[in-house]
Amino acid sequence: MNRVKTNVFDGLLYYVSHIGKVSWEDFKQAIRRLTTKGNSGFKASTYLISLARLGHLDYNPMKLSHVAIAPSVLVETAIKNQYVLVGSRGPCFLDEVKKCVSENGGKVQQIPEKYGPITVTLSELTAKALSTLKSLGIHISWEFSAKLSQVLPRPRLMNIQPELSSSANLEKKFNPATLNYEPVDYGKNMNGLYQISQYGPDVYVLKSGDDQRRVPRDWAEWYVLTKTPGLISYKEESQIWRVKRELIRPLIVDRCATLCSGLPPKLRKGFYCYTSVPIGVAYQLTKSLYQDWEVV
Repeated sequence: MNRVKTNVFDGLLYYVSHIGKVSWEDFKQAIRRLTTKGNSGFKASTYLISLARLGHLDYNPMKLSHVAIAPSVLVETAIKNQYVLVGSRGPCFLDEVKKCVSENGGKVQQIPEKYGPITVTLSELTAKALSTLKSLGIHISWEFSAKLSQVLPRPRLMNIQPELSSSANLEKKFNPATLNYEPVDYGKNMNGLYQISQYGPDVYVLKSGDDQRRVPRDWAEWYVLTKTPGLISYKEESQIWRVKRELIRPLIVDRCATLCSGLPPKLRKGFYCYTSVPIGVAYQLTKSLYQDWEVV
């Protein structure tokens, strides 16, 4: 089988697979080296999120100091008899996987992605092929998204320690109407979600009266937007789960939705669209983001 042309996302994946764990600064430096010719203009976070949602990388959203490669895993998708290979890999490892499948039964497909690394799907695997893949050190995760959707967290403020910084440090406030962070108007209600710029990643603080708590942006916005119509919908006939593009999905939610198919979401008409999402999984995903169920 001919090797598919790689891109910056593949280069990053191979690099972190080789090192195992890198600092955030080294990760960004690797991006700069890989984009010397024909810089795409993406932020470092775009590469990070793309690789993490697919199950290749892990990191701490509240303290982004390091990026670690995930172990090699064959994830059973929601598509019958289809799996996706995620986690640590390199060109030689992929060759081993293809050889294993060709000799023991099954199919391997490499799908080029513009905004992500090559997607490697395996289908029609025989019991012997699965056993041999395990011998390569690949863990097999059965019904991954269905199981994960049942235990998705809904973070609560009571589990987060109060922040002692003063209101004078609050710079921009999240506007639920525009989904943007706008300059603070100190003459209005001061309760809400704030963005504080600093050296390094921005800090987000949720304020209610005298209570202030530092929160991760990826779920705090959804908490503020509880039960807001029009942000999420589900197309039952085509099994597409749609989320407003302006809003960040928490990593665990993003990954659960993405690995239903193993393919990154596509941007269509202002929404990120996740494919092959069973209705039960879509329901749990929606509830985990504090939204009401909407089927179209």
